[in-house]
Amino acid sequence: MSAWAEVGDRTWVRRYDEWDLNVGLVVGADGALVIDTRANAAEAEQLREHIRELTDQPVKWVVNTHAHFDHVAGNSVFTEATVYLHENAAAEENLAGTTFAAAKVIDLGDRRAELLHVGNAHTSGDIVIAVPDVDVFFVGDLLEESAPPSYGPDSYPLEWPDTIEAVVGMMTPAVKIVPGHGAVIDLEYARDQAIELGKVANTISTLHHAGTPLDDALKHTEDWPWPVVELQDAIRRGYQALGTPQRPTLPLLGPS
Repeated sequence: MSAWAEVGDRTWVRRYDEWDLNVGLVVGADGALVIDTRANAAEAEQLREHIRELTDQPVKWVVNTHAHFDHVAGNSVFTEATVYLHENAAAEENLAGTTFAAAKVIDLGDRRAELLHVGNAHTSGDIVIAVPDVDVFFVGDLLEESAPPSYGPDSYPLEWPDTIEAVVGMMTPAVKIVPGHGAVIDLEYARDQAIELGKVANTISTLHHAGTPLDDALKHTEDWPWPVVELQDAIRRGYQALGTPQRPTLPLLGPS
């Protein structure tokens, strides 16, 4: 388990061994904001003690980057906090909290945190949290550092590239980016991964357009940026969105 790492003024990340999860902490004059709360109540209780290492400010706000359990299951420990998450995330897992559709600004007293939903990607409820005064973005599982991006049965592989391109377009060259799992990354890393996400989407679309059956696409080993075993749900979800592939037919020759 790592110690807190300061990525900006009163802005920290702590990387936990369990699920290799990153938790964010942003402290303002009026209180502390926690980004993701770990995978169960016991881990969240430990997180609360670790927060006391940095500040005596009360945790007034909890923000969930998306609805997966390793990011939200500790919410109930922070009983005095207002929980913020995207409306789709709340609906997916029947989570309690204050929801929003596109954007929300949280006033921490002498600074702010900006919550933004840009589109479907890792899930339908992903958000990023920008801390403008220190040029830090917490992006949840929209980007990964310690493993390939996680395509699950609730992912949107064909839409993910556009979503992350839009997020990257908001960033400056000096930005510090905190992924949901792994080490803090920079803009160049984010751009490279956006290209790889695009390759996945393009390969799925190309296979589908060529009339490749799903079973064959799941075994296709070329053109992917990551091992195909990591992309089974991505391929299934892409084919689900595109419909049953049709075998291409040659045009009839007209009269000479």
